[in-house]
Amino acid sequence: MKISKFNIAKPEKYTDKAGVEKTYWANVGIMTVFQKDDKSVSRIMEIPAIGLKANIFPITPKEKTPQAEVAPADDEIPF
Repeated sequence: MKISKFNIAKPEKYTDKAGVEKTYWANVGIMTVFQKDDKSVSRIMEIPAIGLKANIFPITPKEKTPQAEVAPADDEIPF
């Protein structure tokens, strides 16, 4: 199994003593990627400040299910 970790960072702009605008990247969490020997991948995101520990899944289109037949109008009922 291979494990990769990534910082989750929020950029914050500031001006240094010389008046130059710079960016400070404040780490707010970690994303961990687990790649198993069978090539399956799972991901976890952790942001301690808000108590978040969540799995990350790819967005995949859902299969369309067949629509139920529409009931006939009252004047089309054969009795």
